[in-house]
Amino acid sequence: MRKYMMLLLYSAILVLVTGCQGWFNSFPKDTVMIKKIVQEHKNSEIKYEGVLSQDAVKTLSVQAVDKYLNKKLALDHAQFEIMAVDQNKLKELLKETSQVAGLVVTQGMSQQQFTSDIQAITGGLYYVTLTSSEVPEESYDIVLNAKNGDVLKILRSYRESRVMSRYSEKRVFDLTDRFVEEHGSYPLTELTLQLDMTRWGSNVELYYTSKDNKTLKYCVVVNYSSDAVVGFSKDVMALLSYNSKR
Repeated sequence: MRKYMMLLLYSAILVLVTGCQGWFNSFPKDTVMIKKIVQEHKNSEIKYEGVLSQDAVKTLSVQAVDKYLNKKLALDHAQFEIMAVDQNKLKELLKETSQVAGLVVTQGMSQQQFTSDIQAITGGLYYVTLTSSEVPEESYDIVLNAKNGDVLKILRSYRESRVMSRYSEKRVFDLTDRFVEEHGSYPLTELTLQLDMTRWGSNVELYYTSKDNKTLKYCVVVNYSSDAVVGFSKDVMALLSYNSKR
């Protein structure tokens, strides 16, 4: 009897080793006992809109100062104040400034700019204040698209008063046109300089719209004393800049 039981056990082991392997392999890996395991749909996962790291923001800010204002600053000598503004907060900010100052639509521009500009900023914005121990009397305000690092605004400010010199209007217009040609995201031929929107002072702000006057594209800032472009804002930041000062 014992020999008979051992023979049966040996036969069962032999079947498992030789014959059952093909039987098991005939089923997909995600199938157990012929019951399909339901896979979770990837579309149901919450998608996180990635944003730049703070280290990336610091590097891009220093590079922006060099690129747009021709000022080379060492990253290890720079100090940063960084504030993140999400898309919803930006919508509220635009709404508040437009209610106080009145929409730029009064200048012939379309309210659709709010929607199109906001859609391009899914990750919100980074507001950066940059100072350097190398040039302590100057600071830089920079606004970046938090998702792709696109520079939406940069402005150099002086911590000490400077004497305002006098330059002709044509000189100012030439400076801003040249800046847009060299650094602008839009060809100068597709823009219109709105002279009636220009703001004069120690810093002169000149605004460019699309050819159809429906979209505010650029604000370029020229400092009289240094005879140079000291900043710009574009798209939603140009719109916000104009509305907040009306």
